[in-house]
Amino acid sequence: MTNDNVFKEMRKILITTSVLILILGFLHGFADARVKGKCRDCHSMHYSYEGEDMTYGGREGPFPNLTKGGCLGCHAQFPSGGENIITLGKARIPQVLHHMENSDLAAGNFFYVADGYNPDYSKGHNVTGISLQEFPPMDLPPAFISGVVIPGGIGPMNWPSQKQLTCAGTYGCHGDRNIEDPYQSIRGAHHEDDSVIDGSTVGKSYRFLYGILGKEHEDWEYLATINNHNGYKGDIAYDTMKTISYLCGECHAKFHPHPNLGGKKEVGQAYSHLWIRHPADIAFDTVHGGYAGSEYQGYILYSLEAPVAYLNPTGSETKVDEHSIVMCLSCHRSHASPFPDILRWDYENMFVHGFGTPEAGCLTCHTRKGGHE
Repeated sequence: MTNDNVFKEMRKILITTSVLILILGFLHGFADARVKGKCRDCHSMHYSYEGEDMTYGGREGPFPNLTKGGCLGCHAQFPSGGENIITLGKARIPQVLHHMENSDLAAGNFFYVADGYNPDYSKGHNVTGISLQEFPPMDLPPAFISGVVIPGGIGPMNWPSQKQLTCAGTYGCHGDRNIEDPYQSIRGAHHEDDSVIDGSTVGKSYRFLYGILGKEHEDWEYLATINNHNGYKGDIAYDTMKTISYLCGECHAKFHPHPNLGGKKEVGQAYSHLWIRHPADIAFDTVHGGYAGSEYQGYILYSLEAPVAYLNPTGSETKVDEHSIVMCLSCHRSHASPFPDILRWDYENMFVHGFGTPEAGCLTCHTRKGGHE
């Protein structure tokens, strides 16, 4: 081989290596969602009232962990504003409370239940600092069971009558629910490398839901598509606590048949009515004699309106089949929605055979009832 040929080969190797390094660097930066930028974007050196005007409801400090406004100071900066994702320095911050039209993120929008904005508490969770506590019996999570098994420990033995739902901690959803204080339960998670979601820590759990697995859409499902969306973890064997439905079941235990939670067919009496649960963490082929020839067989293309879970989600699934898993979030949002019971659609206007949109809402799964034959 001549010197020219050797030089050409070396140049090819160098170029190829450089491209690979750039690609790997890009992918790492894309996957790693740690907070980036200046410390002062989120924190104060000492306690001050800086950022008080950013917080919803006019709350006063001091704010935990030297933050400028606690959870809502970052994630609900301008409730009446038109931004669902706010850029602050190098950080992109999803807004759980905003007024950007037709742009709710995956979990929904607390705007529908927020005090000061014509709230309807039936449309979402009434979290401290956003809504007032509801009156009995809705001051207790529906289908609550004391002392259920949760990742790393045991859930609360009771739900005190004056204890309102919080963003995180024992009486919330995010963070380590074995720690009651919301801020201590999630402390450090925003700074942890979460390029791998394995549930081992809060920071390495799906959306900081301790122990839960899944694939996180980079824009919290803003402008999501059927091949680029959240990847939800499901498991029909009921031998794991890592599914998104299990997280819901930690508070709404009787709605889930997992043996740790004790779900039953009949949830019990509520408002003088008998509640019957919709199955969660079940695959289509386990329902009513199987998938083939069933009313569910027409649901073949992933729907953002009624998403399904997967055993090993990637967030790029487009196919729905007999192994796809119905979960709590197939029907509900997790924060709040425009509809009662935090549903993804208007249940009051679901019609069968010849009325409305055949693929909408409930009819996304129950396809034959919507006009598919």
